[in-house]
Amino acid sequence: MADQKEWTLMFYLGSDNALAPGIVSQLKSIKQAGFHQDVNVIAQFDPRVENTPTHIFDVNIVDKIKSQKPWKIGFSSEDFADVQNSTVPSLVTDKLWEEQENTKLIKESLGNLGSHYHPKKPSDCKKHSKSGDGTKEPSPQVSLTSFLDFCRENYPARHYMLFLLGHGLIVGNDMFLFDEHAVQHSLSLSDLGALLGDFKEKLPDDQHFEVVSFHSCSMSALEVAYELKDTANYMLASQGPAFVGSWPYRQILMRIFYDLVNEEKDLETTLKSIFKECLDNSHDFQLAGYSFDLCLCDLKRVGEIRSSLAQLSSALSDGLREPTTQERILLAHWDAQSYWQESYTDLGDFCFRLTARCSDLPDKGAVKAIRTACAKVTQDVNGAVINSEFTGPAYQYSHGLSLFYPWSMPENVRFWPGDYNKYKLNKETEEAKEATWESFLTNYFDFTRRSPRGAEPVTKEKGPTLRPTLEEDLLETIGSRGFSRDGQLAIDKGDPNDRTDSPVITKGDPQDATGGDSSGPSIKNYPPFTRPLPARQKGKAVSRRTYG
Repeated sequence: MADQKEWTLMFYLGSDNALAPGIVSQLKSIKQAGFHQDVNVIAQFDPRVENTPTHIFDVNIVDKIKSQKPWKIGFSSEDFADVQNSTVPSLVTDKLWEEQENTKLIKESLGNLGSHYHPKKPSDCKKHSKSGDGTKEPSPQVSLTSFLDFCRENYPARHYMLFLLGHGLIVGNDMFLFDEHAVQHSLSLSDLGALLGDFKEKLPDDQHFEVVSFHSCSMSALEVAYELKDTANYMLASQGPAFVGSWPYRQILMRIFYDLVNEEKDLETTLKSIFKECLDNSHDFQLAGYSFDLCLCDLKRVGEIRSSLAQLSSALSDGLREPTTQERILLAHWDAQSYWQESYTDLGDFCFRLTARCSDLPDKGAVKAIRTACAKVTQDVNGAVINSEFTGPAYQYSHGLSLFYPWSMPENVRFWPGDYNKYKLNKETEEAKEATWESFLTNYFDFTRRSPRGAEPVTKEKGPTLRPTLEEDLLETIGSRGFSRDGQLAIDKGDPNDRTDSPVITKGDPQDATGGDSSGPSIKNYPPFTRPLPARQKGKAVSRRTYG
């Protein structure tokens, strides 16, 4: 077994899509950070072009052997005198080659030092990565699991840090680490939690999974943090868009090397420095018209939010039954910081605005319960969030953790309420049957939905006098089932229960290289029918209200 190092830094670059060209510069940045003999830096890169193999790199493996120094932080032109003074190092000698002749060439180039060159076999990573039918690439779930097992078995360390770069939007969209060529295109939140939990469980007691860093869009969500709370100790992520160049990997690695050289034992101090490197690097994205937010979260403390969120969910559900309080909840939702076509809302900012909106109401009943719950949620969120900052105006009200909070019920029948109800955040415990955020959303979609046109009174004195024909009855049934409400997370093609198909989702093109937000959000909660449903349909309707 390989010697145990202090750190193994794992970079999983899920770029089998339009992100791939930009990933090369990220790999170069990782390479140019230098090395520390007590740190393994392992990267997996999956190009977009079909039949191009997945590459695994043991970054600077040859440079470590050549130098034999304990560390070298950054490179200079002197380090590349043997390649015509180039200061742009190549990654080809870092690649773990399957072909023995290439491995032999690298070993021979090291001369007397060649006896120290013992690269791992990339096939050790691929042995568990077979696709279901042998015709496509393995799914992101299988690929990531294999990569983590490969690192754990071949590069043991006292501490592990995982960087995941790829498309985000895992809550509701299940688009995380999108791979267009895989038998199953994306990774679900439940699967992500299971495989990271499995990785931690396989570690010996003296090894620790410290950090998971999501270089991906909209991953700093409470649903994500709660799903991962028993895996890594810390999470670094954004609530809004993340861009390929926003994580400065050269500076991040150099910071880890420096802190190790200086025997910096406080991991949180190192993570705060990494947080600052990412934030400072993202200021200049404003020159291109993009805003950015970032959150460093202590996953060991997110469990404390569950109880206060249950209290808030219950108070909000009660408040929906009172017209004045319902109005304030709607207005606070309207005020609060939102992300991705109004799919997600910053939890801290929502509590802040809801408290402000209720400030003129008597402190009793549902209002008092809401104020109390908001204060407790805010306290618990602040306890779990170590750092939360923004650059640019678009996400200036971010406090670190968002929640799924669309304006109308999702049309994705697989996700809502099925998958969402199965997230750990929404599962009832044996000890307490607490209200969940999913139960509040169900009430919210119901109580805030506008009545259909046919149920609204023609005059104040007289209600509608519609006498639908048989044809109109049948057409209304079709409309209630088939028409899109321009709601969130709609599946427009494929079997909604088939995870191997690629749904059309609200982000737009999943190959979008910018990671930018899409336009045209809707805050309307309109019913998918124009008048009260026929009597035979009422039993299937979601609404608890009586129309007409």
